[in-house]
Amino acid sequence: MDRLLEGKRALITGAAQGIGKGIAETFAKQGAVVLLAGRRLSALEEAACEIRKSGGRAECFAADVSKEEDVCRLVNDVTARHGGVDILVNNAGISKEMPLLEMPVQVFDEIMNTNMRSVMLMTKAVLPYMVEQKEGNIINIGSGAALRGLPGSVAYSASKAAVVCFTQALGDEIRRLESGIRVNAICPGPVDTEMFKKSERREFILQSGGDVFSTETVANGALFLASSMSGGMNSQILVLRGINRW
Repeated sequence: MDRLLEGKRALITGAAQGIGKGIAETFAKQGAVVLLAGRRLSALEEAACEIRKSGGRAECFAADVSKEEDVCRLVNDVTARHGGVDILVNNAGISKEMPLLEMPVQVFDEIMNTNMRSVMLMTKAVLPYMVEQKEGNIINIGSGAALRGLPGSVAYSASKAAVVCFTQALGDEIRRLESGIRVNAICPGPVDTEMFKKSERREFILQSGGDVFSTETVANGALFLASSMSGGMNSQILVLRGINRW
């Protein structure tokens, strides 16, 4: 059976662990060359090593994707080595739970910069290569919190809602270019990651029988959006919610 992403160059941010790592592993199994980006090179190398042991192709790039200079360097390095990018997965994200009245402005800015500004910077840097190729696929990782904001997570909810609107607006912009580029997003509910394990909501969700998704489930959603299976889908939001309120 032909692999769905054979030979595709997939650049994935926040790829050292959690959802990003899961997506990288799934894409590699489907034939993609996965280009892992994140702040901690050692953690990226561990993830890449696991992928290579399974027969996949992986390469690591250290970068803080909330910073413009890092993004420019990252995309320049990737395109110099691989000639372009076919798939961009904007996954980098953080969350810090606290009421707005207790939240320093610096914390709000950090969350918005990591979760939203990075999406804009990465997309803006990669888009010219996709336009030149007349082909490309951008997948943004949102959250169920984007669809119904969570108390105690004002900044996180707002940042992910911004990612959703960015996806929809950019998809419509790109459609007018007739470039063959698609932009979509995934909004999962709680996912079994280190971030979720540290969440104050974890016990409540588990005790109330709420759904907690595996990273593999989210990765399969990303694979659907990255492959020909999703055909003409553009500006769409794939919601993985289960019975949770977010």
